[in-house]
Amino acid sequence: MSEFETAGSSKTMFIAIIVIIVIVGGGIAGFMLLNPGTPTTTNTNTTSTTTTEPEGTTITVLTRHDVSIRAVYEPAFLASAFAVANGITDVQWKAPSGEFWNDLINAGDVDVCWGGGPTLFDQLMRDDLLAPLDSPLMQEVADRVLDEIGGADMKRNNSENQLIWIAAAISTFGFTVNHAFLDDKSLPTPHKWTDLANATYGQYLTAIPTIAMGNAPGTTSNTRIYEIISQALGWDEGWINMARMAGNSKIEAGSVETQAASENGDVGISMSIDFYGYLTQFRNPDCEYIVPTGQSIVNGDPIAIAETSTKKNLAEGFVDFILSPYGQSLWLSESIRRMPVMAEAFSEPLGLAAPDLYAAYNATLENVGIDFNDTISLLTNMALISYWESVFFTAHDELVDCWSAIVDAYYDGDINEEELNDFAADMGTPVSILDPKTSVLEKFTLDYATRINNDMIYDDSYKAQVQSSWANAAKLQYNSVLSALLAYIA
Repeated sequence: MSEFETAGSSKTMFIAIIVIIVIVGGGIAGFMLLNPGTPTTTNTNTTSTTTTEPEGTTITVLTRHDVSIRAVYEPAFLASAFAVANGITDVQWKAPSGEFWNDLINAGDVDVCWGGGPTLFDQLMRDDLLAPLDSPLMQEVADRVLDEIGGADMKRNNSENQLIWIAAAISTFGFTVNHAFLDDKSLPTPHKWTDLANATYGQYLTAIPTIAMGNAPGTTSNTRIYEIISQALGWDEGWINMARMAGNSKIEAGSVETQAASENGDVGISMSIDFYGYLTQFRNPDCEYIVPTGQSIVNGDPIAIAETSTKKNLAEGFVDFILSPYGQSLWLSESIRRMPVMAEAFSEPLGLAAPDLYAAYNATLENVGIDFNDTISLLTNMALISYWESVFFTAHDELVDCWSAIVDAYYDGDINEEELNDFAADMGTPVSILDPKTSVLEKFTLDYATRINNDMIYDDSYKAQVQSSWANAAKLQYNSVLSALLAYIA
């Protein structure tokens, strides 16, 4: 398991609006009658100082999971023997983007943190915002989960070797293809990230993008894909490859919109976390989820307890429920179709009814992807997200104009494949800017991303200046390459 250094204080932000989705747990008795498999797990933790809560207690869960997941899990948890015995009648959900999580936990109004990916939880661990899972119950729960799947950690210890988070589900990352769209446009089915950078997917530009990608700040799953590409191909080559992909793409606000683009047939390919891919595949037979050959990873999506929770006894009961065989099987519901972390889920009724997901689960266990470095992700995540947005979203029009001209020149016979690759490399190579604090000219290298990452997290003014400089530099670079191309073929 990886260990991480403890950092300083978290960023303080004024939260003007927090969207809180509260679903009242009515009809508990009816749900229990319909679900005889509801577990009877009882929290036996005797080390907690929190006593059983009175009738009408609420537990608060901070999450990146969408409404479809919450709608399945809330009534099931409220119907559990643990929730009934402890008078829990409501789950209060808070689902803001990751940048607000530190503030909400520091405010003391969060009990459980659930879903959002390893990097987000590693950041919370670094900032001492997650409680050690060291009670007898939590150690028992942890023993239910494998330490590794597909070479990826399913548990994380801090620098003091205390268990901090456990994976509650697993994911792979790839893309969903709409075969009807691809067939209609006579486009091939891709199998690797490098395929998506091919000029063939830019033949219909600028009128018709063939790929959908999510803007990095709005989607942790798509951001994980961009991190995978930067590590799988190498830093500069990864960014060049992504520039070509983004040139072929429409950029959506988040992962839901990105997935919908292929499911609805607006594009032929969407960046996908596996459960979105499997759900789309289930709903639209024209679609197929593909894991890039040798270019993906397995992720353990964490669950943890907030350090500031005053209801740790209840929080442990929630974690226990999520990591029970029955709780794990709820991932397999038709409205979710996500991979559980525990194989025991497939012995439950929902698991027995999903043989296709069981086959996918076994394939995931055997997945051999890249040797992904979680520490690099933690040390560069905000810089990477911010750079991606600056050069591919803010400067997207200029990027598409440049890339489509290169593609057109290639198909018109004005340049050969080697020349296409040379122009594309000039287009996508990470840009250089004068750093606002040091006035030193800095290319966006892995080293520079590491050095500025904390400033990008904690200094809003610095972040805004850097992003503006990156966007302007990218636009200048794209326009310069376009001018050079036009002069070359004239």
